[in-house]
Amino acid sequence: MEKTAYYKAFVAQTPEDIVQSVFKNGEDVLVAISLNNGAYLEGVIIDVKQEDNHHKMVCMLSQDEQISFFPAHAITLITVKQPKKMLVELSKGNISRPMPTNDENLSVLQLKRWLHTEKVQLGNQIKELKIDTIPLDAFNNRLNLQDVIKALVIAKGEITKDGLGEEAWQGVETIVIKQADRLFLQIEGKTLTMSIAVDKALPKSLSKILEEKLLEIV
Repeated sequence: MEKTAYYKAFVAQTPEDIVQSVFKNGEDVLVAISLNNGAYLEGVIIDVKQEDNHHKMVCMLSQDEQISFFPAHAITLITVKQPKKMLVELSKGNISRPMPTNDENLSVLQLKRWLHTEKVQLGNQIKELKIDTIPLDAFNNRLNLQDVIKALVIAKGEITKDGLGEEAWQGVETIVIKQADRLFLQIEGKTLTMSIAVDKALPKSLSKILEEKLLEIV
């Protein structure tokens, strides 16, 4: 992802959706909001709550520490002042990760060395870990693939706590990870194939999702 072209991936969304995304971001993001009564507010979203009448109420902290409360449906315009903090949300996952910091580095060679080492965590019986179809030219893809393997290690650890799960996993000797539009797992013979969109934002709680899917097929 080119740092100067990130905005080209952004997707039009409603003000209410943006407010919800800003609140869930986990990091203070400065926004400016215009309301239908003409009011203009600038600050960070500190709470969004669904009322019994299904309306969302917003609590906002200004830079001079004033607190404002207003219904989300009253928002006519929202401006995200720090979009680099919300690349994934503003692009609806088309940008797969937050913008990397200058000290982050993971070359293709480093990734392959890491995969060779990490393969042991998947079991001594694993002979091959294939990633041939994964596009590794993009830095974000390499980081995502690393996260996929970490999630798979966690999922494997959970299913092998059970004796039957351990026995079934011991039958897997080859793991193939393929680029695809949707997440899908299958086992044929001694090969586990995982299809996943490495170039998109990964699902939250990926390890739990993989655990559930593995339990369905092992």
